Amino acid sequence: MESFFTESRTWAGGPYLHFIVALDHPEYVTFAEAHHNWLAGYGDGVGIVPAPWLHWTVEGIHRQLDENEVERTVRAVRERAKEAKPVSVTMGPTWPGPSAVTTAMYPEEPLSAISELVREAASAVIGVETGKSDGSHWPHSAIAYYRAPDVHDAVFNRGLRKIRPPRVDITISRLLAVYMHQDRDLGFYTWIPIAEVPLGVHAADARASEVVVGENRSLETYNSGPPWGDPSVGYEVEVGRLAVQPPLAEDQVRQEAAINNLLEDSTYFGGGEPAMPVWPDTVTVACERPSGTGVCGSTRFRVRGSWNRPAVVICEHGHFWTDSVEVMREVIVAAAPVG
Repeated sequence: MESFFTESRTWAGGPYLHFIVALDHPEYVTFAEAHHNWLAGYGDGVGIVPAPWLHWTVEGIHRQLDENEVERTVRAVRERAKEAKPVSVTMGPTWPGPSAVTTAMYPEEPLSAISELVREAASAVIGVETGKSDGSHWPHSAIAYYRAPDVHDAVFNRGLRKIRPPRVDITISRLLAVYMHQDRDLGFYTWIPIAEVPLGVHAADARASEVVVGENRSLETYNSGPPWGDPSVGYEVEVGRLAVQPPLAEDQVRQEAAINNLLEDSTYFGGGEPAMPVWPDTVTVACERPSGTGVCGSTRFRVRGSWNRPAVVICEHGHFWTDSVEVMREVIVAAAPVG
């Protein structure tokens, strides 16, 4: 048995471009966390992977790429990924291997096909080299890495195998392009997200040609239920343009509050009702992700989330960032079907 982050496994450079699946599904997080109490008993000898960093590594490119090469690689993989489709996967059981505790992923065939697709697309980009493939793949997700060579013994093995939580089923519908980092201090991998890579061509659950965030700001919009459906149901809305209405300046907020108080107390004003503050003009959102020698600049987006989850804004080239619950609610309200 051995520590995972041995000298032979430690990258000389990095972080490196990787294509992964972030396994933050609540069902799988619960599955992984069922092992944490046992693993925590081994202290610093084990690097337990927290929920945000659970993943399946689809393909890694272990050399430095410049921004242009990264951009071309991500776009090539996104184009090929349209040929794929979402995959239903069973997670479990866990296996105490020689250097890590891993979760098996079944069936292996469609997952291996995704790995080959990504490898072929990336290796076709001029200047990018991937490792040679022998056609064999082992889809898995690590829930912990050994940080000491004496962790995995018979007691460790028996204790881990007694836990055996029920297997869980999840659906994988998108990959992430990330800059992957080996965090030896923490004892697991972390990453910086670059872009989303959908599997297949997805139709939006609802559509809106334009969404102006700020138009619908009210307690009724933010504190009530959604205009339709369950608050926890996820939506993926295509917007032709996402515009943000900047908030009022601090002095305007005070003026608005004072006027509202006066209106509640009396509707009589000797000189007529004072004018309400004017909202600033809307500003069109543009993707600011570095792309090539400049920035992406795309203004066509998809917005994904639910009434109770923050918005994930994704540009037409797959770059994405997380915004707020308020933005997601504005998008849902604006995209509500008529009738």
